[in-house]
Amino acid sequence: MKIRGVRIRAGFLAALAGVLCFAPALVASDGPRRGNPHAYFRNTDQCPKCHISTGSRPDPGRFSTEADAVCLECHKKESMGRSHPGNVRPEETPRKMKVPADLRLDDDGRIMCLTCHTAHGPNVSYFLRRSSPDGGFEVLCEACHGKQP
Repeated sequence: MKIRGVRIRAGFLAALAGVLCFAPALVASDGPRRGNPHAYFRNTDQCPKCHISTGSRPDPGRFSTEADAVCLECHKKESMGRSHPGNVRPEETPRKMKVPADLRLDDDGRIMCLTCHTAHGPNVSYFLRRSSPDGGFEVLCEACHGKQP
C-alpha cells in the first residue's frame, strides 16, 4: 500500500490500528502501571473502594472506614517505618485534637492514610496533602499538632 508515495506494509497498518483501538482500554484498566502508581484511581470504577456514595455517585468528601485497606494492598505496614497511628478519633485523644477540614477523616471520624496522603494528583513528597520545599512534611504535622519548639 502507498500513502503519499511512501510504501507502507499492511502488517504495520494493522498493528497501528490495533494499538489505536485498544489504547483507551489499556489506559482505563486498573492494572499496574509504570510512572504514577496511583494512576488507576483515575478510573471511576475505583471510586467506591474509598468513597461513600450519597445517591448514585461517590461523594469525594466522604471516605469509607475501609479506605485504608486499599492503601495497604500495596503499602505494607511493615515497610512504612515510622508512621502516624491510624484508626484514632482525634477528638477522643487527651489533647482533643482538631483536624483541619482539608485533612479528611473517615466516615467514623478516624484518622486514616488519606487524612495525610492523597491518592490523586502528582507524586510530590509521598503524595502528602501538605508539604513545603523548606519545611517538608512538617507543615502537615503542624496543621494538627502545632509548631514544636
